[in-house]
Amino acid sequence: MRLERRPLGKTGLEVTPLVLTAGGVRGVNPKGLKLSADEVERAYHEHGINTFFANTLFPNVAEGIRRLIRAGHRDDLVLVSMSSLPFGWSIRRNWEKQARAFGIDHIDVFLMGWVQGRWYLSGRAWPTMERLREEGKVRAIGWSTHNRKMATELARERRPDVMMIRYNAAHRGAERDIFEPLGENCPGIIGYTATRWGMLMRPPMEGVQGMTAPECYRFALSHPAVCTVMCAARTRGEVDENVAGVLKGPLDLSLIHISEPTRPELVSRMPSSA
Repeated sequence: MRLERRPLGKTGLEVTPLVLTAGGVRGVNPKGLKLSADEVERAYHEHGINTFFANTLFPNVAEGIRRLIRAGHRDDLVLVSMSSLPFGWSIRRNWEKQARAFGIDHIDVFLMGWVQGRWYLSGRAWPTMERLREEGKVRAIGWSTHNRKMATELARERRPDVMMIRYNAAHRGAERDIFEPLGENCPGIIGYTATRWGMLMRPPMEGVQGMTAPECYRFALSHPAVCTVMCAARTRGEVDENVAGVLKGPLDLSLIHISEPTRPELVSRMPSSA
C-alpha cells in the first residue's frame, strides 16, 4: 500500500496525504505507545510516506528521518519544522538547531508556530522567514494558527506559501473563514487535529458509533483545499490502518452525523460504512 503524492499548494513540493509525526510529550502519548525509528523508515519504504514533521522533541521520529537522510533519500523527503518564538533571532536560531540536528542544509517547510496575533509577524519575524527562503535555507514558509479570520487577513497581506490550521469533522470553520474567501489564492494547507485529539473516535453517546482515525483523516482530506494532514500514529498497525483508509479516497460526508452543531463532541458515524 503506497500513498500517491500531491502538490503542496504552489510550493513545487510533492507531499503525501499524511505527514508522519508523533503525539504527546516528546513523542510519548498517555498510553506509553510511541512510533519507533524503524517504523518511520518502514513508512517511507513500504507506504511511500515522504512527508515528516522534523523536530528533535520527537526523538524516535527524528532518528528515523536521520536514517533516511544517511541512506541517501534526502531529496525525496519533505521535512516540515517550525519556530515557536516570534522573534527574528529566535527563528534563525531554531532553523540552525533543526538543520544541525538532521545534518541538512535546508528545511522544506518552515513555519512560525502557534501565531496568536498580528504582532507575531511584526518586527523582524516575518522578514527573517523571507530571508531564510531567499537564502535557500527554506523552500516554503508560513505559519500555524487557530485564529482563522486573522490567518485569512494575514494571508492576503503576507502571502505565505503554507498554512497549518485546525480542520476536522467537528471544526469546519476553515471552510467559511479561509478556504472560501481565499479561493485560488489559498496557500498550501496542512491540517492538524484531524481526530480532535482522539475525541472524534469516542462514542458521543450510548448506541452511537464514533469515527475511526482513518475516517477522520479521510474527512479532512475530502476538502480540495487541504493538501495533507498531520498523523500521529503510535504503532505499526496504526500506520497501516491509516494508510489503508486514506487510499479509499475522500470520505462520503453523508456518513457523518453532527447531532448538535453547537456541540462538536457529538460527531458520530452513521451505521453504514464506507
